[in-house]
This record gives sequence, structure tokens and C-alpha cells, in this order.
Amino acid sequence: MAVSKSALREKYRRQVAREQGSIVKDPGGRLPVAVVYPNAYRVGMSNLGVHQLYRLLNNRYGTMAERVFYEGPHQQVFSLENFRPLAEFPLVAFSVSYELDYFNIPQMLTSAGIPVYAGQRGENHPLVIAGGACIMANPAPVLPFFDALAIGEAEVLLEPMLEALESAGPGRQARLEALAGVPGMLVPGYSGSGLVKRRHLDDLDSEPCHTAVVTPDAEFGHMYMLEVERGCCRGCKFCLVNKVFSPLRFHSLENLLENAGEGLKYRRHIGLVGPAASMHPRAEELVAGIRRMGGQVSISSLAVKPLSSGLLKELVLAGASSVTLAPEAGSEKLRQNIGKALTEAEILEAVAKVSAAGLNGLKLYFMAGLPREQEEDIVSLKELVLKCLKEFGRRSLNINVAPFVPKPFTAFEREPVMAAELLEEELGYLKSELRTAGVKVKMESPAWSRIQAMLSRGDEKLAPVIASLEKPSLTGWKRALEAAGIDEQAYLGRIPEDKTLPWSIISSL
Repeated sequence: MAVSKSALREKYRRQVAREQGSIVKDPGGRLPVAVVYPNAYRVGMSNLGVHQLYRLLNNRYGTMAERVFYEGPHQQVFSLENFRPLAEFPLVAFSVSYELDYFNIPQMLTSAGIPVYAGQRGENHPLVIAGGACIMANPAPVLPFFDALAIGEAEVLLEPMLEALESAGPGRQARLEALAGVPGMLVPGYSGSGLVKRRHLDDLDSEPCHTAVVTPDAEFGHMYMLEVERGCCRGCKFCLVNKVFSPLRFHSLENLLENAGEGLKYRRHIGLVGPAASMHPRAEELVAGIRRMGGQVSISSLAVKPLSSGLLKELVLAGASSVTLAPEAGSEKLRQNIGKALTEAEILEAVAKVSAAGLNGLKLYFMAGLPREQEEDIVSLKELVLKCLKEFGRRSLNINVAPFVPKPFTAFEREPVMAAELLEEELGYLKSELRTAGVKVKMESPAWSRIQAMLSRGDEKLAPVIASLEKPSLTGWKRALEAAGIDEQAYLGRIPEDKTLPWSIISSL
């Protein structure tokens, strides 16, 4: 239910009052940019991409950024800092990290009085652009909603994009033509038929990435987030990271310690962020350095191999009570098939190290419904978890099982999604067997994972379906697909080798 304008204004006033680091500028002479995250404030303020975009724009001469978050269906859309209507910003920049947030994009545009489709916008409407992990992988399902899309990292795209807009002639068409000339920008109708090459930042130290606005109201509001690295070199066949965010790059130890020191002025707890954060060549020194400055440390995930006992010891000394490992699959055969070259002995050795270090909590990540997965692989997963439980002892052992979702640019991009009934059966078996043994089990929804898979590798035909959903639901999604004459199996089945992929407009080379 939509709240009144005055109630929303008061909510935003209280939120900003609880923040440290938010910036309220006088717009005079500056280009106002709305940084939009199509989910709730609590979620968006735990996303480092939002913090980085906000910092880059507000540090730049001639621009100012204000944040906008999703408040629900039919809710008027205003900025947090100055309570400015979204439609009044000349430039609206969406940061899109999760496919299921696609549903909130048309709702926000409609509630703001901005036409959902870019082709319906006129001279008085803002330019609406998008970037983020989903856009860098496959923007096709939401491409019709945006005037331009940023295929790459903000640190290298933002400045040339803004310079192009500032030097463009008057009028919407002139600005779009200028954006089309920026490497890494995809401008429908203006970019031509050539591939758009994804762009990345070579030197991470040149643009440190960390919490820009400290707030207790974020999901990770108790910590100051600090990016340790980007990309990954493990080569897992299911993972988007080692394709979209490659190459693997690290911030230097000196840079990280300097920024951690700044962060400790606001929070005692430093969260080290990155898909391969524990692979930093000086990870142990980093944790030790933060600890010596009086900080507590947590890390997003640890590599099973190699897993340093020294790093675990430092984490315990720095106040960590639990860690996360990701074996991904139960059998060695299946792990080999997905590019996760771990033996059972190596996994159990890692669990033993975690236990010996004195950590009281352990979370294990797995997937179900993987390509060429058999019934015995699920049984092996159960048995592996029980062995880990025995190795770890009767302390807190949690597992998270997510259905496999094929991602663009990965080795499994054309693989089919497992039938819902079979996947439900597998998850039900694991839940029953492991909870009985005292393992805490969290399962992600197979039904919503199927929708995520459709959005992950969908095409522009899905845009009207996304736009038609006033309130996303499983039933509503099915009805919208039927109304559009779309067979979901065309997106969930194996994609033939001779079929052109929607993301073929992007080059990662």
C-alpha cells in the first residue's frame, strides 16, 4: 500500500539523519544524477556498486548524485537526499545486480511518470541508463526500458560517458549519439551492429571501493565493507564472475589497510568483500593489520583450496565466529564436471582446519540440478554434509542449496534447467535427511529460480511480460507468459548450438 508523500518525506529525513557520509549538494551548475537501485533501501545500501557510483559522481566536479530506492507498487518515486521527483533528474542511472529486481524497474518508471519504453520518451524526459552485473551479462530482457546501457565497470565508463553528454549538442538525439560513441556503451538504435566490448578497470588501487555511506539500516549495517578484489581465476563452469568480472585483480595491501583505517572511524567491524577475497596473496597480513588497528573482521567466503590455517587463526583473533565454504556439489565426479576440482579429502581437511581454528559456525554452499547430475550425486551431497558435520563437531553447521541457474558467457550457458518436479524431490530429500541429523538447511525456491533462469538468458520478448506484472508472483508470471504467447520451455530447455544467443551483442575479449 502506497504511503503519503509527507510520510515518505519524513521516512527519508529520518534515514538520512541516521547516515554518515551522505552528501546533500546545491544543484546550482551541476548535473544531477539519480542513482537508482530497484530494491529496498536495506538491500541497496548493502551493495558496494551503489556506494561506488554515489562516491564517484559526488567526487566529480560538475555532477551530484542522489539515491533512489524501490518503495513498492504505485509508490511515488523521490530521491533520498533532496526528496526530488525521479522525473526531474536529467540523468537516471539504474544499478541492477539481480534478475528478479527487473520487475521493479517498470513499476518505478511508471510511478515516476516516465514512459517505461525508451522509444516512447521525449525531450522532456530524462535519459535512463543502466549498469551492473546483470546488464554486463545479458541486458536483452530489459533493454527496451533503457536509453543506454553501460557494459563494464563504472570506474572506466562513467567519466567518458559524462564528458560525452556534456559536449553533446542540444536535444535527446544528440545526447544518445554522443553516448553511442563511448566504448562500452550500448545505445539501442544508435550503436550500430558491432559488438560492444565489456570494459574493466586495470588498477583497482586507482579507485578504492568501500562503503561510502554508513547506515545502521542496511543488511550489513554493522560493518564497513571493503572490496579486496574483483574477478576470479578458478574457472568454474557455472560461474558468471570469472567471465563478466575478469581478469582477477587485487587491491594492494597498503591501499586496503589505509581504507580499513578510515572505515574503523565509523565501524569496528570490517567486512572483506570479493568472490575470491581469501585468495589475496597477503590476506593473512590484511586481517592481522586490521586486528592490530582494533578492528573485527569477517570475510565473504573462503576458498576450500588452498585454505590457510594462518588466515583462519587471524580471523578468529579478529573476532570472526563463523566462515563460509562452497563445495558446490556432493560427488567428486560432479565437481570435476562443473570445474570445481576438489576431492572429498580436501573438503574434509578444510572443515577440520575451520574446526581446529576454534570457529563455532560453518556454512556450506551447494547447488542442485546441475548439468549431468544423477540421483547418486544428491545422495553423495547428503553423505558429504554428514561427514562435514562429524568433522566439524556438534557446533553450528548450516548449508544453503540453490537450484542451478545457467548464466551467460559461462560454459553452461546453453544447458537446460532441471524439471521442477525432480528438483523439488531432490531438495525435499536433502531437507528431510539433513535436518534429522541436526543440520540447519536453507533451500532457495525452485519456482523462482526458474524465473531467474528465464531472465538470465532471456531476450527482448520478455520485456512486455516483465512490464505487465504489477505485483510479481508465480501465478502472475505464468499468466503473463501465456498472454504473450511465450513457452517457458523455450528459455529453460537446452539452447541449440546453432541458435544465436541474446548476449552475443557483447564481447568480453
